[in-house]
Amino acid sequence: MPIYKKSSKKASSYELLNNNVDYGTRKIDSLPGAFQPQATPYLDRNDFSDRTKRVCKSVTSFYLCACKAIFVGDVGVGKSSLINRFCHEIFDRGYRGTVGVDFEVEKFQVLDHPFSLQIWDTAGHEKFSCIGSQNYYRNSNVVVVVFDMTRMESLMNTRRWMADVLRVNQPGTLAFLVGTKKDLLDESSLEECESEAIKMTNDLKAELWTVSAHTGAQVTPFFRRITALAFDTAVTRLMEPNNPVIHPSGNSLLNLYFLKKDEKKRRLRNCSFCKIN
Repeated sequence: MPIYKKSSKKASSYELLNNNVDYGTRKIDSLPGAFQPQATPYLDRNDFSDRTKRVCKSVTSFYLCACKAIFVGDVGVGKSSLINRFCHEIFDRGYRGTVGVDFEVEKFQVLDHPFSLQIWDTAGHEKFSCIGSQNYYRNSNVVVVVFDMTRMESLMNTRRWMADVLRVNQPGTLAFLVGTKKDLLDESSLEECESEAIKMTNDLKAELWTVSAHTGAQVTPFFRRITALAFDTAVTRLMEPNNPVIHPSGNSLLNLYFLKKDEKKRRLRNCSFCKIN
């Protein structure tokens, strides 16, 4: 779907995107593969678990809390650009740093069951780190640490970001390391950077992806991958015997908001005295 662009450069810095990227749909019927087999701790998860498949086939309808995916990293590495590329299919050349936290909600159909991905975009400024670690990092199902492939120091800082988030979350949180701006590197520089990133991901026990928000390269496969893995993990945990946690962790207030919103829409559709324009 093409995105419009205002003619005046002063009015907007949004770039018209070419339709050369397969955005796919929000429907996932099979578990997408990892970006590189040698850079993932989830190599054995090349398909949904048998338990997940059985549950999805045998149960007509069930509800899972939304998956909370927290995006962290140094300032200016491209977290917001990556998220906007997937959620809104836009690329903004102008830079406006995130203040505090922003979030998006994307709804998927995974194995014909509804599943929502909460995408939390945090500020990379040091002055927001104490706020983020206390209020935003907790109850994350997925942590995505973003680094700029043109700034190797941002790769070195991923260790600290990953530790900050995992420190306040339960074991088993899915971890990803994402390098951005790969379109700005030549072939040799890209190979060198990916080689160093693979070493870091193996050390952090995370899965590596390299993407470009500008061209859209690997953006959609990455988000489909984290959504599918999160869904598989959530269903597996839900079905564990004697599991005191009925639902996977997430933002309950936000989940309640969307549930009430959907219920209101259903009531309006069924009301014979209401006319919806």
